[in-house]
Amino acid sequence: MESIQKSIQKYQNQLLDQARRVNYRNPLSQATEKAFLETPRHAFVSRYREWGSKEWHEINTDNLSEYLAMLYASRALILFGDDDEDIRSTISEPIFVLRMLDMLHLEPGQRVFKLGAGSGWNAALVGNIVGPSGHVYSLEIIPELARQASETIKSLGIETVSIIEGDGGDGYAPGALYDRATFTAGTYDLPGHFYQQLKQDGLLLIVIKSEGGGDTLFILKKVGDHFESTEAMQCGFVQMKGKYHVENLDPINLELMPEWATLQIQGRSRIPYWWGGQGADSFLWRTLGIRSFLGITEPLFQAFKTGKTKDRPYEEHYFGLWDKSAGSLVVAKDDYLISYGGFAAQERLIQDIEHWVHLGMPTPSSFALQVYPIDSCLEAGANQWLVKRAESKFLWSLGREKSANIT
Repeated sequence: MESIQKSIQKYQNQLLDQARRVNYRNPLSQATEKAFLETPRHAFVSRYREWGSKEWHEINTDNLSEYLAMLYASRALILFGDDDEDIRSTISEPIFVLRMLDMLHLEPGQRVFKLGAGSGWNAALVGNIVGPSGHVYSLEIIPELARQASETIKSLGIETVSIIEGDGGDGYAPGALYDRATFTAGTYDLPGHFYQQLKQDGLLLIVIKSEGGGDTLFILKKVGDHFESTEAMQCGFVQMKGKYHVENLDPINLELMPEWATLQIQGRSRIPYWWGGQGADSFLWRTLGIRSFLGITEPLFQAFKTGKTKDRPYEEHYFGLWDKSAGSLVVAKDDYLISYGGFAAQERLIQDIEHWVHLGMPTPSSFALQVYPIDSCLEAGANQWLVKRAESKFLWSLGREKSANIT
């Protein structure tokens, strides 16, 4: 037992040293470091698998030493989901988790809402920081995970955390009002409940997904009747499940579009267009910036994919603009722009690209973001884009113009 404890301390200290190096510009707070050392990650994982592997690893007291290196490596692990294309839950990369804790500026005595419990580790870290005078309410939609996380929390004697089975998109009114709230799954919208359940000046850590791909983590501050961003960074999270899950974020199969039979015989042009490299392997990485920009600013944007076949076991992903009214389609695929049914869509895409370059090639984390209730009357100003979603309106701003025109 003593040797196991020494190994745990060794791996914890190694990871903490790595986290300090990664976050050297924004040193971790003493409270976050203390919470990490007092809330051992391995105690929350009894079963996991890695991306690309079908093998599940079962962990118990007899084989724990074999898995400590992996459990304290700076990588996320899959907790639920046999298919890499439909992962339901993970335990996030620990260094990133510690950074997120500091972004929330947690303090003793605060009440915190958390969407997604997963293993319960993240909630336990928060519970350690807010202390016995605060409390964490963590909602988990997967019954099996909610049960396991709750049992782990109880077995460790943690009294500052409540694991509740339910759809976190609804928030949790019995625990409100909250000083802080955090989403540990990506969302396309901000459910309306959170305008009522957070205190004024409260902070919301949320991961926003867009049609263009790529996720952006925002820290939003409650200001009056809306939220305003204070920090942003790129990240990657699984999408939340339940009633707020959005199916149309996934690319569509071009070959299944009703218009494709006609469009494919109307190919008009195929021009070379490189995105800082060559070939299909790095295409998605090289085009992340323009895709995410188009997902915010361009109503005609569409992400596409090919279907799997015997000769093509993996989906190929690409993007374009589909102007249905003009019957014009342009596809950016590999190193070409391919137009069908006329040049209107191609000309518009090239103008969009030129605009993106002129603005400095921004990604979503370059934008200031304001999020308003869906019934708010807003107008976008210069270098602003107003995107209406189901329960909220997102005002994306670049440059100095950050305030909405409220009508």
